[in-house]
Amino acid sequence: MIYILIIVVLAVIIFIGKGIPVFLYHQVNSLSNITPELFEEHLKILKSKKMNTITVSEYGRKETPKNSVLITFDDGYYDNYKIVFPLLKKYNMKATIFLNTLYIGERRWGETKIEKNGIANYNAIKKYNALNDGVTEQYMTWAEIKEMYESGLVDFQAHSHKHMAIFKKLEFQGVFEKDSMDCTDVFLYGDIEEGFPKFPKRGEYSGKGIIINREFFKKFQEYYFKNLKGKSEKEILSLGQEYIDKHIEPYVMIETEEDAEFRIKDEFILNKTIIEGKLNNKVEYFCWPWGHRDKKVVELLKNLGVKGFITTKKGTNSYSPNWNMIRRIELRKFTPEKFKINLMVGRNLLIGKIYGWLS
Repeated sequence: MIYILIIVVLAVIIFIGKGIPVFLYHQVNSLSNITPELFEEHLKILKSKKMNTITVSEYGRKETPKNSVLITFDDGYYDNYKIVFPLLKKYNMKATIFLNTLYIGERRWGETKIEKNGIANYNAIKKYNALNDGVTEQYMTWAEIKEMYESGLVDFQAHSHKHMAIFKKLEFQGVFEKDSMDCTDVFLYGDIEEGFPKFPKRGEYSGKGIIINREFFKKFQEYYFKNLKGKSEKEILSLGQEYIDKHIEPYVMIETEEDAEFRIKDEFILNKTIIEGKLNNKVEYFCWPWGHRDKKVVELLKNLGVKGFITTKKGTNSYSPNWNMIRRIELRKFTPEKFKINLMVGRNLLIGKIYGWLS
């Protein structure tokens, strides 16, 4: 038994410093789970541990000094410029931001009151549905992004243009009881009303999807009020599915592989082209919206120039990583103590891999 313990301890020791942790953030503000004070504590810890922050592009070029670590942000919210960027400059640390380009305007006019990302994205998609314009002051502007990029501290890569969803199955999951504050629901349904049917959805890059004409939601709503409202949940699900199976065909289009490929290709090229056009950089890394991955889409995006895929899968990465799946550690509410623990786990390639397998 003691020999097994010695072997385990030696294995753990051997892999210390062999892992490269990649930390994931979204917003940093007083309304977020990650406050400016907490984020600064994270940076202080990295500084005290003599960690070297690198960008994802540097990682891809194997510019990986000892004690390498990545700080990443998804989406591109305004606080990334207003709050995060000054702290990166203060501690001379680097980060990578994966951008959703639909929401980014050219310049900022006046002061912006920061909102939580759920509200910000809901309002942006409501505007997009009404005006075909999703630009919102809750995201950074291109002027701000260019300033960050030219500092040499921040890399910008692809995260999709809209960061929206698509229906995946015609499986009835109940009805909306009121308006939904979920931006993907608003994107798919428009103005949501009581009695609209719920269907499974996933990120737009997760492969083939189903397009449902919005007229069907109204049609189902009429049936719901006449025949389902007030019945038990079990009856609603059974009778609702039966109605959908009988009546949805004229209102639905199930994508072929070619349809999905065209849609995803078009969406990604728009995202990539806008970023490269604004920054004159190379977009070679793609961060999956919500982490919803698809093997066929991996090959599609590789043919469009993507070298690495960033996920929400937990765990760590080696100095010669699997670029089909860069793992990250998401910081929803990490105290400095929890951050230290996750940094220690991520730096040890063996423990970090075990953590990823168990998560």
